Amino acid sequence: MSEKVFFNPGDQIANTHDFGEAMRSAQIYKAKDPLASSLIIAKDAKNNKSFSVYFEKDATKKNTDDVSVIEYDLVDRI
Repeated sequence: MSEKVFFNPGDQIANTHDFGEAMRSAQIYKAKDPLASSLIIAKDAKNNKSFSVYFEKDATKKNTDDVSVIEYDLVDRI
């Protein structure tokens, strides 16, 4: 069973259809600022072909009133 996370798409650091490319983007970003918050690579729960990179601190609790928050499946943490 996958872990669900919720983010506002406006907080994305990177977005791609290739997991390897998302991982490279996250590693490059983390190398630039190693003291920054942990990064999360997440797969869009509705579009399984889209991977996004977010700061873990930007995760939000599901708010049914806020349509800008999208559900993702956690893939990896960096």
